[in-house]
Amino acid sequence: MKIVWERDTAYPLIVIARIAYDHGPITQTGLRENNLEPIQEWCMHNRCGRRTSFDTFKFRNEAELSMFLLKWG
Repeated sequence: MKIVWERDTAYPLIVIARIAYDHGPITQTGLRENNLEPIQEWCMHNRCGRRTSFDTFKFRNEAELSMFLLKWG
């Protein structure tokens, strides 16, 4: 199981967390709060994006989004 980030097609500075399983599917099923808490804490500590809902993070610019994806992608 691995978290993958899907960019929102309408808002390019928003990413949505999904789970990729070894046997192929990518889904939100299986995603838990404890999977996203360390990511949210990192965002707050580094002032890089913010969590806007359970599985969604929003960024101010492409540089922030790139930094996030380098760390968590």
